Amino acid sequence: MRRKKPDSKALMDRLAKAYPDAKCALDHRDPFELVVATILSAQCTDARVNLTTPALFARFPDPASLASARQEEAEALIKSTGFFRNKAKNIIAMAQALLDRHDGQLPDNLEQLAALPGVGQKTANVVLANAFDVPALAVDTHIFRVARRLGLSTANTPEKVEADLCKTFPRELWIPLHHQLIFHGRRVCEARKPDCDACPLLDLCPTGLGQIKDPHTGLRLAHTPGQAPVASQPQPPPSEIGPKRIVSLVPSMTELLVQWGLAQRIVGRTRYCISPKWIRATVPSVGGTKDADLTKIRDLAPDLVLLEKDENPKETAEGLTALGIPWRVFEIKTLKDCIGAWRELGTLLGVPDQAKARAKALEGALKGRKKKGPRTLTLIWKGPWMAAGEDTYLGDLVRQSGLTPIGGNGYPTLGEEELDAFVPDIVLLPTEPYRFNARHQGELQKRFPEARVLLVDGQAMTWYLSRTEEGLEQLRAIDLD
Repeated sequence: MRRKKPDSKALMDRLAKAYPDAKCALDHRDPFELVVATILSAQCTDARVNLTTPALFARFPDPASLASARQEEAEALIKSTGFFRNKAKNIIAMAQALLDRHDGQLPDNLEQLAALPGVGQKTANVVLANAFDVPALAVDTHIFRVARRLGLSTANTPEKVEADLCKTFPRELWIPLHHQLIFHGRRVCEARKPDCDACPLLDLCPTGLGQIKDPHTGLRLAHTPGQAPVASQPQPPPSEIGPKRIVSLVPSMTELLVQWGLAQRIVGRTRYCISPKWIRATVPSVGGTKDADLTKIRDLAPDLVLLEKDENPKETAEGLTALGIPWRVFEIKTLKDCIGAWRELGTLLGVPDQAKARAKALEGALKGRKKKGPRTLTLIWKGPWMAAGEDTYLGDLVRQSGLTPIGGNGYPTLGEEELDAFVPDIVLLPTEPYRFNARHQGELQKRFPEARVLLVDGQAMTWYLSRTEEGLEQLRAIDLD
């Protein structure tokens, strides 16, 4: 008897609610940068690619410059992505083909894209979807695994799995579905040990229910066939649990609520709560993190205001108390604080399964990394210089990444001599809160010739709770050899 496939509409609805933040993880500004980044991402993490491409694109910003690049120079710039000789050869040949065949412009159709050196169907689909908004559903290792576990395909090649998925789901949803399935594979349905108890798709998954062997491992998962799993028991929807009108005075907490599908509950935000982009046009601002307008907050009639101890002053909490407005304050100084905050917020807001899944994944990621690595100084401001100390969230992020944070405690202001006295092995320059750029990187490289000075994604580094995993992955991608 042929097994019935899961309800595709139910799958789409749940994936959309579980991963509203799903998007392309490769940083790019145009189609050319995306195709290069996608070629480099083969057998490499997206975080490592994002660390590599800024220097590459600064040196070769367009097809013409890359087409004339020396193989040795390109190899040196992309060495950390692995298989760098073949990748350098491919990106140079791809750029030359763009000049020869397409006047230096990336084509926007599958046949011409896939014919470029080093591209192929999968990379072409990624570029079509994310650079040209053309419906496509590229199947990577995560989607291949998840689709087979869900019983959406029994095929043994990515191309055939892609064909099955495209037959099953509406064309207009291929792009978001691609990203949602990848997020699900990374956060919940991992290769070695899928977290079925926290899976929002469990009652739709024949593998998770024990009805079929895991196509990825060949083993049968723990759930007994016929037993109703915990996740499939009737539960009130999140919209019926917890506070309904929330004002968030912390940018990363605002983004976290959106990630958890709770955007409809956010009635107020600070002017620094800018992600996702649409929130600025739909949710009213109540001032800044340090100078929130209590009158505006009162008029919004919230049943909860979210605060963080370092970002929001004590006076704000006192003012909310005087107005009789409930508030909850968190203190985030370590990655373990993030785990605790996720669990507390998940319970408070009625989304404990999502919180548990992220907490368990981060707990697993933090195991077994005790060795001290290179002395690493993280600068967060210039004029005057300011560093992130060893006892801050940034300091712990550095520590948990296998590096050794230096810089004292708190966020010390540093004179020129004090800065020089640290003698770091690595200097990190986050692009937020100060907008460090390649010029600053060059200046500090001259100042610390023996150190490695690296530009890093500031939001991944500083937006705890919503981007903690991105920050950890970014720093762990640094080549320590």
